[in-house]
Amino acid sequence: MNDFYLSLKDEHKPTIAYTTYSNIDNINNRFRVIYVFDKPIRSNDFYRSIANAIIYNIQKDIEGFDLKDKTCLNSSQQFAGNGNDNIVYYYNDNIFCPTDFGFDENYFSNSDSILKRERKNNIQTDLESPIANSEFMKDFWGMGYKKNEEIFIRKYAEKYPFIEATPLPETDSDIPYILLPDNYVKITRYWYKEPLTKGDGTIVYKSHAVKLKSGHRRKLLYDGCLLRKIMLPEITMEHLLYCLVCERRYYVDNQDKVITNKILYQIAKDAWNDTKRSIKPKKEEKQFVVNPKYCEKHGISKQVARNIAAKMLLDLQLKQSYDTNLSVKENLELLKNQGIKIGKSSLYNWVKSQKI
Repeated sequence: MNDFYLSLKDEHKPTIAYTTYSNIDNINNRFRVIYVFDKPIRSNDFYRSIANAIIYNIQKDIEGFDLKDKTCLNSSQQFAGNGNDNIVYYYNDNIFCPTDFGFDENYFSNSDSILKRERKNNIQTDLESPIANSEFMKDFWGMGYKKNEEIFIRKYAEKYPFIEATPLPETDSDIPYILLPDNYVKITRYWYKEPLTKGDGTIVYKSHAVKLKSGHRRKLLYDGCLLRKIMLPEITMEHLLYCLVCERRYYVDNQDKVITNKILYQIAKDAWNDTKRSIKPKKEEKQFVVNPKYCEKHGISKQVARNIAAKMLLDLQLKQSYDTNLSVKENLELLKNQGIKIGKSSLYNWVKSQKI
């Protein structure tokens, strides 16, 4: 508990934190945290939203934080004290208000009519944001989990493309490759192959994306937004939000329905406004990607086009780097130092083909 408490930013430290009856230090660390608000929380829905928002902020402060006990998301779950004489506790003067976690204070109005109206209408009018596309936000807030999600994605696919990597320039269909810029960034995906048996007994494999699991989802979604700000520096918040909807649909395990529309909105809003946190993208090792227009024009597979492209680029590198004043052996060492990979026999064949 000590490490947890000290790792939180001061503005996110709970009002009270204490070890529970079942706590055993370094073996079974069990503790509770209590956040005291300046106004009553009069709705189960708002309680759950606030609880999720608190967890989200904790995950931003503590990398890899995973909430093991989800009972805190239920407002009916009572917290109890600790009758042992070995209780450890922390307390401070923190009294929280809804705005500390991205909510407008009007959310906590006593009026049921206001609560219902705010749930149905555009919540972005209550939260500070640069969003101007009211139709987009109306469709977003009206979208249930999975219900109408695909309709929403299709409707805005052209206006807000689902970007997973730095956009690349259009390339002539007679060129098999598209060179990657030095600042190229992409979202890393992990895949697994599912074996399928066809009618004739032949086994084929179908690839599936490994979906983000509970405990890491919000942080990875947030990091994805930061990467997209690098891919597209002028990206709008609507575009970030659209990409998050696609992420939840295709790459997130959300069977517990914790990643709500409100959570997606908060992630997009925080990431879009985040000017302090920097993220170091993984260096892309590939030099190029296959030009799909080349494959389409020449009726060949990506693998065939990749081999053609690799040979063309290697030939270009050799023509630029090969020193005719040196021996083949010396050139082999020179090319190696420049990061150009080629075998001795292949280099001899290339020299012969160039009549050097």
